[in-house]
Amino acid sequence: MTSEATTLFGTIGIIILFGIEAFVSPEFRQSFKAGIDRKRTVSYLIAAALTLFLTGKMSAIVKGHFPDMLGISRVPLLDYVGCFLFAELMNWLIHYLKHISFLWRFHFQHHIDPKYTVLLTSYTHGGEVLFSGTIIGAIMAMIGFSQSAINTYFLFYALANTYQHSSLNLSLGWLDYLIVSPRYHRIHHSKSFDANYGSTLTFWDIVFKTTYWPARNEVVKDIGIRNSGEPFGFADEMLYFLKGWKIPHFPESELKKFFARVHKA
Repeated sequence: MTSEATTLFGTIGIIILFGIEAFVSPEFRQSFKAGIDRKRTVSYLIAAALTLFLTGKMSAIVKGHFPDMLGISRVPLLDYVGCFLFAELMNWLIHYLKHISFLWRFHFQHHIDPKYTVLLTSYTHGGEVLFSGTIIGAIMAMIGFSQSAINTYFLFYALANTYQHSSLNLSLGWLDYLIVSPRYHRIHHSKSFDANYGSTLTFWDIVFKTTYWPARNEVVKDIGIRNSGEPFGFADEMLYFLKGWKIPHFPESELKKFFARVHKA
């Protein structure tokens, strides 16, 4: 799959999911009411579109500078399955670290809003997304996954990430045990749980024992971290990482917990 096809299909799919949400979700529409919510939402949507475009371009540029060192791309099954699992592992690790370190300053934007809608997919720090997406793309290219497999994963990621933030609590039936569903991911956004870090697949949550399976029809309600000390508003959120800047560090207690999980896996 080419980068152009990935962008086209991803854009169409995201527009459809956003359109459904706009039609059925009052909370989605509230985010566009006059005031700070609308300014924040529109700013994030513009930034997210630009970031998505730049990430796709960077991935293609990076791939062009690395040879197929391991020959993985010559075996289609290994190429695609390996690409998905490795990319998800990288995303799980980065996502977990965002919650236990200074990287939280680049991630809290995604958790601060109490309204659970597909708009959460755009409430991210563009610099962090571009950096992590480029790094993951570079590592996958160095391993030797084909550009087609990488593009297919990024397309799946874009669609699955939007799907899992739907307020409709959609389900894919038994595939909910493999693909992160809205009910599964809502638990990650809940104040009551420390679980479900998988980006699109549940695989690494199962491996690292960070899975919490929602009960049948369970839908958590305590979403968002508003009034927790972090700022609310696009510019303030984007620049928050500069406030009280000091040398970044990873808390020793959290790192011990992290490595304990990895050791048990």
